[in-house]
Amino acid sequence: MAFLSEDVRKLLHNRFIVVIGDSIQRGIYKDIVLLLNGNRYLTEQELKNKGEYNFMNDELIEGGRKGEMCNGINYTEVRQYQTDNHLVRFYFITRCYSNYLESILSDLQKDPLPDILIINSCLWDITRYGRDAINEYKDNLEKVFQRFAECLPKHCLVLWNTTLPISSSARGGFLVPEIEFMTSTLRLDIIEANYFAQSIAMKHGHDVLDLHFYLRHHLHRRVRDGIHWDMLAHRYITNLILAHICSAWHLPMQSRRPVLFEDLRSFIDTKRERHPSPKKQNHGYFQFGSSEMNNFHSSSTRKMSHLEPNYDLNMGSYTWQPYSQDPRGGRVMREHHYRHQPYRHQHNSHYYNY
Repeated sequence: MAFLSEDVRKLLHNRFIVVIGDSIQRGIYKDIVLLLNGNRYLTEQELKNKGEYNFMNDELIEGGRKGEMCNGINYTEVRQYQTDNHLVRFYFITRCYSNYLESILSDLQKDPLPDILIINSCLWDITRYGRDAINEYKDNLEKVFQRFAECLPKHCLVLWNTTLPISSSARGGFLVPEIEFMTSTLRLDIIEANYFAQSIAMKHGHDVLDLHFYLRHHLHRRVRDGIHWDMLAHRYITNLILAHICSAWHLPMQSRRPVLFEDLRSFIDTKRERHPSPKKQNHGYFQFGSSEMNNFHSSSTRKMSHLEPNYDLNMGSYTWQPYSQDPRGGRVMREHHYRHQPYRHQHNSHYYNY
């Protein structure tokens, strides 16, 4: 299935989403923000832009064009999109663990606390930090997941995205001329790094979304530099992430299968009335965007016989009152007040000394 804008607004209502990583993760941040505003795709220029002052009414907090625009390991970019009901923040990093990441964790321990943290860091780690970069990357993975356990609230869903496959003739981006010789073996290094990161994340009890696996047969969706991906690939990734969130939070869905590229082409422009309701299909789940889903959000006391048996309305194990209770830990969700308390990233100058 493909998520539409109103589905994403309902799913992420009163949630704080943090995205941390490189330019690929920035594309994920932008596509989530875009879906919160409408159903169109990112343009090629929007995917290429970095450090711009504004994207879909978000705010550049620090770095980017407010700082030094460069292609080095000291580049920073902090963005934030906020409304009365949604908050999405992005941090650009070039190393999975560093003093700068500690400053990010310091931010995330202040109110409001994050509900979802999406992160990946690999390509910069294993190419731009010297001869022993791979061993240091392994050590840093252990450190960052340990710090997540120490600093993040227990209800926070930590989702590690595996690194996407790159071309054997990749160029640009993090691949400065001094390290272009690494492109012949970098594809294999990514596979090994993904396997190691997955094992470490699972050992610490965090979720892993294997994007490398899902996009391995869609290499034609890479753009000319052999590193980045087009707008359809990014919408595919966003749908995979949203489906994983629904699964992790035990939210009802019509289908658990990964969304296909064909679905993305046809679903956006299709009228909702053409989609059969869950009752006709007898799947036992709501369909996002359907009238049943809208009625579900408008009435907290309505009993529905076709729900899964583990959803007990009477015993309170899952509260159907919209947006009032966290299905994972029972934490009562608060009303955000982002407009009244603008965020500013706090850091010291030594955080940039890697």
